[in-house]
Amino acid sequence: MTGNLKSIYLKLVLTTFFWGGTFVAARLAVKEAPPFFAATCRFTVAATCLIALTAWYANKEGKPFPVPAGGRQLALLFSLGVTGIFCYNAVFFTGLKLTTATSGALIVAINPLLTAVLSALWLRERVNLTQGAGLLVSLLGVSVVISKGSWAVLAGFAFNRGDLIMLGAPLCWALYSILGKKALASFTPLAATAYAALFGTMLLLPAALVEHSVLGGPWPSFSWIGWLAILQLALLGTVVGFVWWYQGVGRIGAARAAVFVNLVPFFGALQAALLLGERVVLPQ
Repeated sequence: MTGNLKSIYLKLVLTTFFWGGTFVAARLAVKEAPPFFAATCRFTVAATCLIALTAWYANKEGKPFPVPAGGRQLALLFSLGVTGIFCYNAVFFTGLKLTTATSGALIVAINPLLTAVLSALWLRERVNLTQGAGLLVSLLGVSVVISKGSWAVLAGFAFNRGDLIMLGAPLCWALYSILGKKALASFTPLAATAYAALFGTMLLLPAALVEHSVLGGPWPSFSWIGWLAILQLALLGTVVGFVWWYQGVGRIGAARAAVFVNLVPFFGALQAALLLGERVVLPQ
C-alpha cells in the first residue's frame, strides 16, 4: 500500500469518526431547536468556511475562484446541494428527533449497499463476491435494528417513525456520493463541497422559515452545548469530513469508499454511550 493510499484510508477512518459524532451532536441540537433551523445553522457556518477556504486555496495557487462552466455543471453542483445537504439533513435531523443517536448511526450501515448498487447501475463499478456478502450482512443488520430484533415488528410494519425516516439518509448519501464522483471531473473536492453546502443552505433557509411559521412561537436559540454541537456538525462533520470523503471517492471509487461507512455505526454508538448515556441493546 502506497503512502498516499494509507493517507486516504486514514482520512476516511477519521471522517467516519467525525460522522459518528454528528449523530450525537444532532441529537443534542434537535433537543433545543427544530430540525430545519438546526440544519440551517450547521450549513450557514459550514458554507461560509468552505467558500472562504476555496477562495484562499485558489488565490494561493494563483487561480481564479472556480465557477461552473455552463448550465450542466451548475445543475450538477446544485444536485449535490439537493441530495447531500438539503434532503439528507431533512431526514437526518427529523429522524434523530424521533429516535436515538445509536439507532440512527446503525441504520446508516445500509449506505454501502445502496451506494454499491447505484454505482454498479450508474457508474458501471464492479461489486465482487466478498463485497456482496458484506453488503448482505449490512442489510440484515439494519433490518434487525429497525425491527428491534422482533419478527412481530417486521410482520406488522410497526416500526419507529424516526427509524423509518432515517432510512432516507443513506439513500440521499448514496446519490450524493455518485454525483460527487462526476463533479470531481471538473472541480476539486473542496470546491465541490463548497458549492454543495452553498446550494444546500439556500434550500434549507426557506424551509426553516416555513417550519417556524408552522410551529409559531419565538425564534429558537441554543445553549453553549447546542452551539458546540452545531460547530461539531459544521466544522468536523462537514468542512473536514466532506472534503476528505470526496478525496477518498476520487481516489478509490464510490463503492469502495462507502465500505468505510460501516465504521460510522461503531463510532456513533460509542460516542452516544459515552456522551449521551445511551445503552446498546441486544438487537443493536
